[in-house]
Amino acid sequence: MIAPSMLSADFARLADEAAVVAGEPGNGADWLHIDVMDAHFVPNLTLGLPVVESLLKATSVPLDCHLMIEDPDRWAIGYAEAGAYNVTVHVEAARDPVALAADLRAAGAKAGLSIKPGTPLEPHLDTLRHYDTLLVMSVEPGFGGQQFMPEVLDKVRAARRMVDTGHLTLLVEIDGGINADTIEAAAEAGVDCFVAGSAVYGADDPGKAVRALRDKVRAAAPHRGWA
Repeated sequence: MIAPSMLSADFARLADEAAVVAGEPGNGADWLHIDVMDAHFVPNLTLGLPVVESLLKATSVPLDCHLMIEDPDRWAIGYAEAGAYNVTVHVEAARDPVALAADLRAAGAKAGLSIKPGTPLEPHLDTLRHYDTLLVMSVEPGFGGQQFMPEVLDKVRAARRMVDTGHLTLLVEIDGGINADTIEAAAEAGVDCFVAGSAVYGADDPGKAVRALRDKVRAAAPHRGWA
């Protein structure tokens, strides 16, 4: 799965930027990744719920809302109620992540849990049993265009083992520095969904860039059934 990050898109043309990567089923973007930042949990301010509500009216591609915000227990449910397909919160910010996962699902969304590069996976394995998606950050959250941190792939491999052995039932997603040079290593480690920002929207043809990234995933991990 390829999820172009709208953080790297032209904010004045979000509907057009969504359309250019939509493509045909199985050929275009699988999700659109929406980075919501509040200038408190991370040092940046981006899109919020009103923009997400507008974008939901403009595209049929499922929205993957990544909330890099303080107090997600209070605010995350609004994104699910608006119609976001997947709503991801940070384990470092959530007060009661287990209850929040249940509330997100009750509101109609998949529940995602994200961990920063320096956050270990193991203390949160019991919590992850309540979630549909694990988002491993491969950069420090806050800004696009950062360099990929390969050391986080150990967490991806550990999560992949837990999924493959049935200890967890979730999708493994990665976000940060994903491009043509790094996506193969992430695929080999066991990632299911790849968030790519500048690698897509910095290309002359964003739709073609999505297809090229997917081709690299298929080549790197044919055993996953993507070939």
